[in-house]
Amino acid sequence: MIERLATDVLQDNYFTTLYTKAAKLFAYDFFSATETKEPFNEKELNDLFRFADILSNSKSPTSRNKAYQIITLLNQKYKANPFYQTFAHSVLAKLGNFPAIEYLKNVDENISELPFERDIEKKVKEFIQAVPDTEDLIFTDSQFELYTKISNSKHFSFSGPTSMGKSFIIKSFIRKVIGNKPPENIVIMVPTRALINQFSIDLNKELKVVLEHYNYIVATNSNVSELPSETQQRYIFVLTPERLLSYLSQKNNPSFAYLFVDEAHKLAAEKDIRAVTAYSAISKSLKQNKNLNLYFASPNVSNPEVFLKLFKKDENLNYKTIETPVSQNLFFVDMTQNKATHYLEAEYYQFDSDIVKNAKSIFDVLSLLGENTNNIVYCSSRFEAIDKAEKMFSYLNRQEATKSKNIKKVIQQIKGYIHKDYYLADFLNKGVAYHFGNLPQIIRNKVEALFKEREIAYVFCTSTLLEGVNMPAKNVFILNNKNGRNDFEPIDFWNLAGRAGRLRYELSGNIICLKENDKVWKKPENLLENKTDILLNPSVENYIDRKLKKIEQLLKENPEIKNESETVKEILRYIANIISIDTLEIERSNYRSEIINKLIQDNKQEIIDLAKKKNGKIEVPSSVLSTNNSINIKIQNEVFIILQKQKDNPATIKLPAKVDYDICKEWLYKLYDLFNWQTEEKQFKSKAMLDYYAMLMNQWINGVSLNQIITQSIYFYSTSERKIRAGYDENGLKLEPFNGSKQHINILIGSIIDDIEYVLRFLLEKYFNNYYAMLVEILGEDNAGVNWATFLEYGTQNSILIALQNYGLSRHSADFIFKNYKSCLKIAGDTLIEIDVKRLRILLDKETIEYDEINSILF
Repeated sequence: MIERLATDVLQDNYFTTLYTKAAKLFAYDFFSATETKEPFNEKELNDLFRFADILSNSKSPTSRNKAYQIITLLNQKYKANPFYQTFAHSVLAKLGNFPAIEYLKNVDENISELPFERDIEKKVKEFIQAVPDTEDLIFTDSQFELYTKISNSKHFSFSGPTSMGKSFIIKSFIRKVIGNKPPENIVIMVPTRALINQFSIDLNKELKVVLEHYNYIVATNSNVSELPSETQQRYIFVLTPERLLSYLSQKNNPSFAYLFVDEAHKLAAEKDIRAVTAYSAISKSLKQNKNLNLYFASPNVSNPEVFLKLFKKDENLNYKTIETPVSQNLFFVDMTQNKATHYLEAEYYQFDSDIVKNAKSIFDVLSLLGENTNNIVYCSSRFEAIDKAEKMFSYLNRQEATKSKNIKKVIQQIKGYIHKDYYLADFLNKGVAYHFGNLPQIIRNKVEALFKEREIAYVFCTSTLLEGVNMPAKNVFILNNKNGRNDFEPIDFWNLAGRAGRLRYELSGNIICLKENDKVWKKPENLLENKTDILLNPSVENYIDRKLKKIEQLLKENPEIKNESETVKEILRYIANIISIDTLEIERSNYRSEIINKLIQDNKQEIIDLAKKKNGKIEVPSSVLSTNNSINIKIQNEVFIILQKQKDNPATIKLPAKVDYDICKEWLYKLYDLFNWQTEEKQFKSKAMLDYYAMLMNQWINGVSLNQIITQSIYFYSTSERKIRAGYDENGLKLEPFNGSKQHINILIGSIIDDIEYVLRFLLEKYFNNYYAMLVEILGEDNAGVNWATFLEYGTQNSILIALQNYGLSRHSADFIFKNYKSCLKIAGDTLIEIDVKRLRILLDKETIEYDEINSILF
């Protein structure tokens, strides 16, 4: 009866009129609309309350969302109304939305009493849905339903709105898994380094007691040997796909029984080569552990079972919901037409707004709509994010500088850590910041903390938020419907939009798509008018289905692929290489990967036969190939044969323990020739470019601070009249001679950080790791010498600093502890035995830039 009633309500014209009126009242108030709307009379208001109550009793997510939206739309205007207070409390109790109930109580001072039966129902839910081993956390209804399902499954895939709290579910389940007997190691695979930091800090903070009780360490790198270990030590690894592959390549690493794939939709990112790496990491994990417990979490996906299907697991073990604990209001503001549009579920309408009509720039809109709250402003590139942040800073220049002691402290810390002319330090004075993936971890943490504490009002960001970084805000302004140069996919847009509204801090959030000129937001209706089902197809399967002829062409060693972007060509080469490696595994170990099984299933045996024929005789061991499958198999084989010939003269092939500029340059030149970088790596167009990377590599590996690296680079650019990448124009990349201006200094700083993060810590690390893996197979691990890949990843040769970073500390904080608080470290030879956390807590200066990070990870 309830379901029939709820369906009737949603189809009722009177209800639709009341709901639309509530939405318009909210929109007109938010935007200072030119026209006004008569408020509800008593009958209309009571009728809307009754409709909300009926809808909240339904099991349909659509009905339940609508009930919640009614409460949020009326909140601002009617939160002091006694009838509203009672109905709001009652509806939220029925929905099991306990964070929203806490908001009503703490913010709105809503202490209304519930009807007896509803109160009993609420108390029963509070008891049954209490998060295990916590004092005051309660699952919402949808969270509890999902937690119950995932707890009883060895494999599972689930999807829900961004605000549902998927990471919270994973952490709650891990809390349960930690108590398993016998205890088992766990891996959480996340798409980016930024998420490694966020997830590991959250685990250490939220699960601290159970981690200590069951003797678990949260580790963020693949080198377990560098971690302090006891006989019964267990691990939760938080790794990127690249780090997971590195972990799997090390024979003595402990096995793991659980793999959680967070942001699993990245497996279906068509123009992101990391999708193939993520696929490969999961595939190799399943190869090493046939009984692996495997879980996928993704936002806003209508077919989460597709990930189970990809890895041949039971597709029925999935869960999806559209029910959200925070509602969102979607607007499109066209500055070229001075119009605002409000998008509802089934309709949209335009209205005139004084804010929009009188705005001279987007910064007027940002300032007026974003007043007294925190705002995320999405930009399609890092250059645009910094440019818009600078203009917002200039716009706010008439305002008084911040009086916040906390911000003033962070400003000084940033100037000391990066450079005195770094833009971010200036912008913070006006409550403005920027945020992107390659911002140094320790600075990124500061920005996120200040934003969550509402010390800063505007953060201009890039696609970092699409990667899952948890930084919600009351308002999300979206300045462009592109990610870099590519148009938004629906999943990108709705994932970003889902950051509007902070669970526990507000009932709803606002998404404002802001069209500044005709260059941006072309065809917005494609994204905004109809929120259709988001059906994903994993990239690897998608490319095999649609572009197998081109993969076949690459297997035939014909590199001329026409009508494809460079990114797609790179992905196709990668998949062709995986097919070659996996074909070899059929012969060597009778193992058939998911790709091989798909080709057989699709009656494409000729592709397998072609790969086998073209492989010829491959001598490089499977242990090397399986974890370095983005490097061409034939090149790996040629390098392996060259090294094997030098087996009796190991000094000529082993990497030196001492690292200086000349040695770096010498070995970069060697790898350039060995791995044929001239044709294989577009980053290295000539050997001459390697001189710069040798200089940077030498500084990085020898522990030179980021501030020193930047200062020395500025001097080098100033004295050598080099050009810098100054953004893009209609002709592509724009180069300008370095002139020492603040703008050029900031561009240079960005380039240096990019080169450290991408060239050193990803690209060169990959090749040196591959080279070292070959040495281990040829010379044995005890005689293989040092692994420069480790030095590149950690930015040091010091084993104690590496061990400290394995706790999750940044390079900078690890160095800070080692240099200033060595007395708190128990060291035996080159091994870190233990950290005296109690002593370190007493001695550590709370005013330093390092304190917050050390506190969140170690204390």
